[in-house]
Amino acid sequence: MTSPATPKGIKTRERLIEASGAVFARKGCAASGVADICNAAGLAVGGFYRYFASKEEIIQALTRELRDDLVRAISELPQGADAEAEAQAVARAFFETAGRRLDAFKAMREAEAGNEDLARDFYGPVAEVIAGRLARYAPGARASAHAWALLGTLYFYAVKFMVWEKGGAPARAAQAAARLCAGGITSKPFPWWEPAGSGPSKARPAAGDTQGLMLEAAEEVFGRCGYNGARVAEIAKKAGFAAGTFYLFFDSKEDALEKVVMRMRDCLVKKAAAYSAGAGSRVETEAMAFRALFDFIREHPYGYRIMREAEFTDESLADAYYGYILRNYSAQLKKAARPGDFTIDDHELLALALMGMGHMLGMKRVLWGGFRGMSENELLKAVFEGIK
Repeated sequence: MTSPATPKGIKTRERLIEASGAVFARKGCAASGVADICNAAGLAVGGFYRYFASKEEIIQALTRELRDDLVRAISELPQGADAEAEAQAVARAFFETAGRRLDAFKAMREAEAGNEDLARDFYGPVAEVIAGRLARYAPGARASAHAWALLGTLYFYAVKFMVWEKGGAPARAAQAAARLCAGGITSKPFPWWEPAGSGPSKARPAAGDTQGLMLEAAEEVFGRCGYNGARVAEIAKKAGFAAGTFYLFFDSKEDALEKVVMRMRDCLVKKAAAYSAGAGSRVETEAMAFRALFDFIREHPYGYRIMREAEFTDESLADAYYGYILRNYSAQLKKAARPGDFTIDDHELLALALMGMGHMLGMKRVLWGGFRGMSENELLKAVFEGIK
């Protein structure tokens, strides 16, 4: 749609965008309709289509406004005294902007799951402006690596403190993110490895494993079509069975989604354990866990969409997946890490940051074109050693 030409039209369009954020945050993008948005904005439904062709178009406008606000806030920061000060200023600007536009942030999280172009359009420019801030201290491709890692940390911190706990990001979160970005994950030498033979690859269920075949089919159909678009009959057909067979293993489509999520979680945990089985230190364990996650994303390319849609279908699944991993990860770090192993001592913030870094670096490297000119080892070496 073309932009409105009059001041009144511009204000009406902005009112619709603001109202859509409140509606999406309250009801969710999938459950909200144009009538809900117009009702919240105090406009007739017909007026909506003067400014937007569809609900999807206003979602895109909402996320782009948030993206542009983040880019503007970060790009206008005064120059930091050093890399850590620069990263901490970026962190504070990210949290302040996301907190001020929290409705848009929540809507973006749901919408990006089903629209990869929207996700790339959102994260790419934000990572680029962060890389520009860090380029004075980390030239070339390293600035991009640090930017995406920092963005992953900030994103996971914002989700935990602002969305799940419904509060604000504490000062220690910005400090921890900056320390990990500038100082690296560890001060110890990065553990190099050979790229071959590091762990098991994804195995297809055996021909007689009907439930396994059904879960594999459900993962693909949920990922390709989304939860709302997925059909029981299509899942069963993909698995090679009649539709009625579905109900021998699942009570409902929602039950199937929950089991797919739990299967993916267990696959990731087992893969990380297998990859790091021969690790000689906790730092080496974490390095291998990153590689396990990258391979997991390659094997489960729909995993990101499934997890995000599952979270908005049933909030308890977010805790069953991310919360479970975070709690166990934090406990393992607290038990196994030795003094000086990692740059920060807060095991929960460290675990959350490592999850966020792995998530964002994995999405960028595996699904969105990678980091040109950097091998996997070089990428992780930059993140583990920090900006030196």
